[in-house]
Amino acid sequence: MSSYDRDYMRDEDRRTPMGPASWSIVIWLLVVNVAAYLLNNVLFFNRDRDWFGLSIEALTAGRVWTVLTYQFIHANLWHLIANLLGLFFLGRFLLTLVPARHILRLYLLGGLAGGAFQLAWNAIFGDAIIIGASGSVLAIVIAATTMVPYQRIQLLLFFIIPVSLTMRQIAWILLAVNALTLIFSIGAPNQDGVAVMAHFGGMLFGWLYIRRGWHETSTSRRPAKKRGGFPVRILRDEEPIPSTPRKSPKESGKKPPFVTSDVDAILDKINEQGFQSLTEEERRILEQSSRELSRRIDRDS
Repeated sequence: MSSYDRDYMRDEDRRTPMGPASWSIVIWLLVVNVAAYLLNNVLFFNRDRDWFGLSIEALTAGRVWTVLTYQFIHANLWHLIANLLGLFFLGRFLLTLVPARHILRLYLLGGLAGGAFQLAWNAIFGDAIIIGASGSVLAIVIAATTMVPYQRIQLLLFFIIPVSLTMRQIAWILLAVNALTLIFSIGAPNQDGVAVMAHFGGMLFGWLYIRRGWHETSTSRRPAKKRGGFPVRILRDEEPIPSTPRKSPKESGKKPPFVTSDVDAILDKINEQGFQSLTEEERRILEQSSRELSRRIDRDS
């Protein structure tokens, strides 16, 4: 458990959406993906998906819209569901850390990066139609991992076995699985398969988006200004009443407080300006405090 699981790191506005006007960007992306699936697979059956799928042939034929539409087209229902689950859970999580416009940019630009990687691969090993939101979703997953790598989340392995992993561990698993898939796909017969390079392109873009600070704006560096919608409640471990001379934590038998003065100042900044206003150093301090709290909880449990 990390500090990001605490109530003070969550948006307390839990009002139920009452219609499309109040949908979040994640819900809109989910709806568009489902609508595109119905259009392509049910209402207008395009078996080869060449009108909406991305390929070198499609671009040379002038179907330039496929660089965007391929991100919403899926081969089958299971392909769709897998991507929607990742988008729903990790997209909503990342939405608590960055404004909605960054979710949309990560999805679309991550998909473009993934498409470019896969097109370059296909130019060498043979053209194929690229479809699916995996590159876009993985851009969001890796962006969230880069921001809070030690955030621990609960997963259901095979929808049955509960497994607790950090975001960083999940990212390494995704990289390993895709690397193995790529290795075994080399030299395999030319048939429908996984667009692994699109996955790598999306993941690389998600990492760069956060590491390069593209999610930060000039407003995040302005003086603190009160803003609503991100209330923070500061919780501190119990501290002994100062005495003269004040004893160290080891001498007094008390544990040092989790929220130190620097973390306290960072939490105040989040309360006033939002998480996206933090600098790399402030995020490092917050992540380090999160790890220390996790170790303390594991040690006491």
